[in-house]
Amino acid sequence: MSLQAVSPVVARRVFLANLVAQIGIVVTGGLVRLTDSGLGCDTWPRCDSDTSNWTPHEAVSHHAYIEFGNRMLTYVVGAIAVACVVAAYRVTVRRKDITTLAWIQIGTVVGQAVLGGITVLTDLHPMAVASHLLLSMLLIASAVMLYERAGEGDAPARLLVRPEIRWFGYGTLAVAGALIVIGTVVTGSGPHAGDLKAKRFDVDIDQMAWLHADLAFLLLGAAVALALALRVTDAPLAAQHRVWWLLAVLIPQGLIGYVQYFNGLPEWMVLTHMFGAALTVVTATRVLFALRMRGDIPPQEAEDLDAELREPVATSY
Repeated sequence: MSLQAVSPVVARRVFLANLVAQIGIVVTGGLVRLTDSGLGCDTWPRCDSDTSNWTPHEAVSHHAYIEFGNRMLTYVVGAIAVACVVAAYRVTVRRKDITTLAWIQIGTVVGQAVLGGITVLTDLHPMAVASHLLLSMLLIASAVMLYERAGEGDAPARLLVRPEIRWFGYGTLAVAGALIVIGTVVTGSGPHAGDLKAKRFDVDIDQMAWLHADLAFLLLGAAVALALALRVTDAPLAAQHRVWWLLAVLIPQGLIGYVQYFNGLPEWMVLTHMFGAALTVVTATRVLFALRMRGDIPPQEAEDLDAELREPVATSY
């Protein structure tokens, strides 16, 4: 019996659930690290290196249950990724770009599981931990792409802004990526290693923290400049609003970063900062999709469509 076709609206809801799940597992992974539960299960794929146990047993501490719980969430994320592939193939109008992006979700989830195992087997080496988080951020960006592409047409892109503004948008996203990379180095040289015996990066944490802060200021300045450029060029409101959403994430994210640094990096603030990093990836990626549109639009309808995009109701939040 063949699966029933799904509407584009239903498929996009599945893709949104995938994005939420990817953000959620970043937060739960941070919780594992901040509770020193990274080696609660000290081997992989089993939980206990001294026995054949695949699950925590009665004599273990709560750290094993926290780590094992995060491992189990990988299956939930994987199931949603499978649902994305099914939705991409069963949608009423199948598109190659959508199916490709859906398969990327499964591939990267599998990669995350393997990299998570390597992280445990290397006793939480900071390079493995940093790579694990960076892959999660790439997965979040690809989930945003899947969600956004499913909500637009498949014709060649038509710019809604000046070409240099679009390139500036790419530059803003690149700065966000650099900020997150340096952020993993800061975390990898700080006190929250995931386990008291885990290694740290042999760098000066204060220098890395200030470099991270400099990049944060650069990103904030780039976002403000992008907002002004869109405003003075009378860009569609949908594009302007998405940059404002980016700023709405960056400003409190920066404040949290400073407060946590000067207060000894309390766990709950670090976890909030990780959540903010995921939202930074989401909002920065979404900006690019509002700077152009795809769709087989006749020339005589283009002006009417641009007018529609200027309306607040055209935003897809």
